[in-house]
Amino acid sequence: MDFNLITSILAAIIATLALIVSYIAVRFQYVAIINTQLADCASRCNEQLTDSNKNYVPKENDKISGILSGIITAEEILNSYLLERNPFLLNLNSQRIIDHFYLQLHTTIRVYVEKEELESSDLSNSNRLDVFNKQLKRVQGFLGGSITKNKNGEFEKLNKVSIKR
Repeated sequence: MDFNLITSILAAIIATLALIVSYIAVRFQYVAIINTQLADCASRCNEQLTDSNKNYVPKENDKISGILSGIITAEEILNSYLLERNPFLLNLNSQRIIDHFYLQLHTTIRVYVEKEELESSDLSNSNRLDVFNKQLKRVQGFLGGSITKNKNGEFEKLNKVSIKR
């Protein structure tokens, strides 16, 4: 066999492998950027809980708005990436990213967003009750898969795995 032909074939194989590796690296960078931005949103939501008692969501409208708006912002950030039709995000498991976001929310917030609807007693000023309930429904739509997994105990499996290490 001709030495030049073998060299050309090896060069083509190496170039193809380099292309695949670079595609994977760029894809992971995109996913890392998305996860970082959603982690910032989760952190801002968690900051709305009072330092003195993180076991309940405060009744102040600005705190509730901060939590719900933060989750909606996370949804909008994820959707903006998915709507780009970016070749590096093809077949991206968006539910996994949503699950990671959900798990970064304080458990008090996770329980809070499972409510059927907010009542006037949940707010310090009920004049925005309708708006907050619409936001809550949108949040539940975005986090629905994660909420279901949480109710079914799927996230508890993660705890059992980490304990075995």
